[in-house]
Amino acid sequence: MIDKKKYFMGKALLQAQAALRNREVPIGAVVVDKSGTIIARAYNKMEAKRCQTAHAEVIAIEKACKKIDNWRLNGCWIYVTLEPCLMCIGLIQLSRLEGIVFGARSNLYGSGLSEGAKRPPYAQHLKIEGGIEAEESVALLQRFFKTARKREEG
Repeated sequence: MIDKKKYFMGKALLQAQAALRNREVPIGAVVVDKSGTIIARAYNKMEAKRCQTAHAEVIAIEKACKKIDNWRLNGCWIYVTLEPCLMCIGLIQLSRLEGIVFGARSNLYGSGLSEGAKRPPYAQHLKIEGGIEAEESVALLQRFFKTARKREEG
């Protein structure tokens, strides 16, 4: 039997790979409803949209809300390849998602959801699990930044 967290994170990783192909920071997200159906998929599009709000989580949440015709995503989960930033964790909370599963931790821009750390007050009601398929998430990010540095040097 396939672990559902790994399955959905695999779908988020496919989105991150699409971001990489499009020269975007490779972060992908999927929103899953309470019945276990993916209702939205997205990847970072900050370069394409020339806007910092074009994070994978934001785009996925917008699509999910449109799909169910409601801003309340009660019972839904978001799977994202990198620990959400403060902007995204705020949106996740305001959208009433039940929980977050993320891949790699982000020491630089993460929202402090790392296991072992005290849960921030703004995320008390969220169910959170990190580290799912973290190695693959990190590998995609390293590949992107290595290529970006080569472009800058060359």
